[in-house]
Amino acid sequence: MAKENKELLTERFQELAGIKPLESLNEKDKEKEDLKESLLNEDIFGAVAGIMGLLGTAGIVTALEMAADDPAFKEKHPKAQATLKKIFTFLQDIGGAAGRELRR
Repeated sequence: MAKENKELLTERFQELAGIKPLESLNEKDKEKEDLKESLLNEDIFGAVAGIMGLLGTAGIVTALEMAADDPAFKEKHPKAQATLKKIFTFLQDIGGAAGRELRR
């Protein structure tokens, strides 16, 4: 580690002194910067994908919930409507319990 720092300082001194052109940056520094940028991009895109997934799931759940409340759906598919109601009640109970625990 100390040897790398010494080499880095020597190269920087040479660049500043005009012995070595400023454009020739240390390749390790370039690799580190590229790695940082790619990791940052991956983090950003991962977060955006997660948010989009949550919003998409929320939309699907809302559509299913609305369909379960629809009288025509209830007449056509009574068992499915009853099952969906049970599932949504269960999910609401879990969400409520999680919300209460987070507020503690």
